[in-house]
Amino acid sequence: MITLKKSKFGNQPIDLEEKSDKVLFARYFFLMYIGIDIFFILVNLFNPDGNNIPIIIGLLISVICLYLLRRGWRNTAILIQLIRTNYIAFFFTYYDSNLTGNFLYFIVSGIGAMALYHYGERWKGILFSVISLALFYGSVFRMDEFKPPSPHFFFIMNFTIAYVMGFIIIYFLNKLNFVSQQKIKEQNKQLKKVNSELDRFVYSASHDLRAPLSSISGLIQLCERASTTEETVQYLNLMKDRIARLEQFIRDLINFSRNARLETRLENVDVKDLVHETFESLKFISGAESMTLQDNMPASAPVAIDKTRLQIVLFNLISNAIQYRNPQILTSYIRIDSKRFDDRLWLQIEDNGIGIDPLHQAKVFDMFYRASENSKGSGLGLYIVKEAVEKLSGTIVLHSVLGEGTQFTLELPIQRN
Repeated sequence: MITLKKSKFGNQPIDLEEKSDKVLFARYFFLMYIGIDIFFILVNLFNPDGNNIPIIIGLLISVICLYLLRRGWRNTAILIQLIRTNYIAFFFTYYDSNLTGNFLYFIVSGIGAMALYHYGERWKGILFSVISLALFYGSVFRMDEFKPPSPHFFFIMNFTIAYVMGFIIIYFLNKLNFVSQQKIKEQNKQLKKVNSELDRFVYSASHDLRAPLSSISGLIQLCERASTTEETVQYLNLMKDRIARLEQFIRDLINFSRNARLETRLENVDVKDLVHETFESLKFISGAESMTLQDNMPASAPVAIDKTRLQIVLFNLISNAIQYRNPQILTSYIRIDSKRFDDRLWLQIEDNGIGIDPLHQAKVFDMFYRASENSKGSGLGLYIVKEAVEKLSGTIVLHSVLGEGTQFTLELPIQRN
């Protein structure tokens, strides 16, 4: 970020990604006028009636503006240069009785102003465009001749029409360029996020895939040397546990990939049935036998929503509630409430598990974040939940009290059927 020095006309910090093209154009604009001034100075050497004084002054001003631009005084340089170009155009047009074409420089000054300023500063370009057109009228307009079919009338009207058309073209080109830059900036932001997440993903995924495999390999060796059946059973149970973790991690990877790549597809979903279906699919995992589902959802008609992503969200939140239940409590529960509004679904999933330490709550939605070294999860579950909710254009809010339980509140857009 380069911060330009301030002027009374309102210099602002300039982001190279957005406005460097305007700085470059201003440089060429100034150089163009320097070239024009040098050309007419040389021409007037052979013209006894030529007046080089205003041209030399204009040349010096353009050189100064170029210097100011290089020093970072962008708006100041443009302001001075536009005043200079308008004044010179007015001076030579006003005293040009033969109308040799000096008035054409008003087009360069007025429309050039629109090109010099960024779309976010368009009011400055519009102001100078109006000034240039007003100066044109002031230098050539004659009321007594302004009526059809006089040449003066058509001269004024044709110039005005051409000027306005040029102004509109540059205005919309500026707008299109601005919109394109905003899209590119957003895409670059997303690419940076993706690249950062990919680096973390490759590092963490390779570690989390290798660790259980190494553990299983070691347990096999121990199992081979086991001297009793009890030892063998113990090692086999440990291997089953490592395999279950590996399966969960692979399932998380699949959900991560599906959520990132699949387009949103609406279909009719009975949310109440989907909750029970998801809970039933998890009843064989460790700890599910002590977990009860408290369904406070009213019976209602299906809603149009992305079923795959909603199922991913429910699966991860319910499985987390089972996995992080409180072993000190005889009866653990998952309580699910829901309400439907015209255009959104409110869903709340609450448990009486171990809860989440306040120190970790701000980071639990980060990729591969684990609240403790003893965590059995992949660190992807809540990250996938957050990403899926964002894909659904919804929101998710966490509220948790350590030792008492956790509550997730979701609001998801829906379509009624």
